[in-house]
Amino acid sequence: MIQPPSPGYPKIDNGTDEAGGIVQSSTLRDVTVREGPFASVYFDNSHDTEDAAAQLELRWRSIRRQLADEGAEERTLAALDAAVAAAPPSEGKAGRALVAEGNEVVLDEELVEPPPREVARVAPQPYLLPLLRLTPAVVPHVVVVADRTGADLFAVGEDGAEQRTVQGEDHPVHKVRGGGSAYWNIQHRVEAVAERNAAEVAQEAVKLADSVGAEVLVLAGEVQARTQVRDELAPRGKEKVVELEEGGRADGSGPEALEAEVRRVLAEHAERRRQDVIDRFRAEQGREGGLAADGLARTTAALRSGAVETLLIDADSLADRLVWVSGEPTQVAAAKEDLQLSGTETLTECRADEALPVAVLAEGADIVPVSGEGLTEGVGAVLRFAI
Repeated sequence: MIQPPSPGYPKIDNGTDEAGGIVQSSTLRDVTVREGPFASVYFDNSHDTEDAAAQLELRWRSIRRQLADEGAEERTLAALDAAVAAAPPSEGKAGRALVAEGNEVVLDEELVEPPPREVARVAPQPYLLPLLRLTPAVVPHVVVVADRTGADLFAVGEDGAEQRTVQGEDHPVHKVRGGGSAYWNIQHRVEAVAERNAAEVAQEAVKLADSVGAEVLVLAGEVQARTQVRDELAPRGKEKVVELEEGGRADGSGPEALEAEVRRVLAEHAERRRQDVIDRFRAEQGREGGLAADGLARTTAALRSGAVETLLIDADSLADRLVWVSGEPTQVAAAKEDLQLSGTETLTECRADEALPVAVLAEGADIVPVSGEGLTEGVGAVLRFAI
């Protein structure tokens, strides 16, 4: 039987701690379609000293002056002032990302750590690359905390989270001591009930995993219950399973250890996924006619063709390089002539570290920030098809 989640269900997020969260790509895409100009700000929002509030006020005054000097409108500055003033103090080390357009803050995210350098920009496009570098990658996943009577399930996907509780039969669920035929009958009933409960949990876990496109299925809780649920999973669920010792459904079972282990599992999976993209890029790059592009000219040509599956971008190597863009975000080029040939009339020269992430998000492709990979001009792409 499927029920609402039990009140004691542990809070498990997508790999962050309480100091930060996941920024969904759909949210970022909503920002990219706005007209601009944008004020983009990244700063240290730590609250780990006695004078933290005073330091933040001084820091914000300096950032505000810089934005004003770059041409930010007063209504945009006022919107940012209100957002900074309204936010509760962070806990310990933290960062803040704010993007505003007109009289509205269109993106307001707390970061799990301060940015390596303070940023304040006013530009035709939002500056999203630091946010992509400092927020955890979304790893669609399902967590199952099981015992012999059922399980609590928590699923996270690109579009949000969902909780469910499976409450199976609870009598009898524990074996009894003794002998004789009555003993064996009860033992058999105990096993049968536990197996039915496990089958129901497994079915619901796979259904949830399918609905969110889960890449990881975490099994936690009682050892025997985990084993039975795993045995009952469909093959497509078993291949995603990671079992954890932490976590339980009993009263008093603290969620902290389980949360920490889930974060670790998801972070390791995200890093493997990131490395797989880099390895695939290298393999395609070394193959004649391979599905890879590197450098600004070839990568922007791939973006204009809708051929980019995943963009690799190294902010330090890309540095202050510029590109040309039209009113359509995906129409971006290293050389102005490439857009003029397509008949585009209104062209603007922009920073590549602003224009490329916006183009990729508009195209619905993925972005993988990298460092030290030796990318030509700081960019490369894995392609959907050859160009």
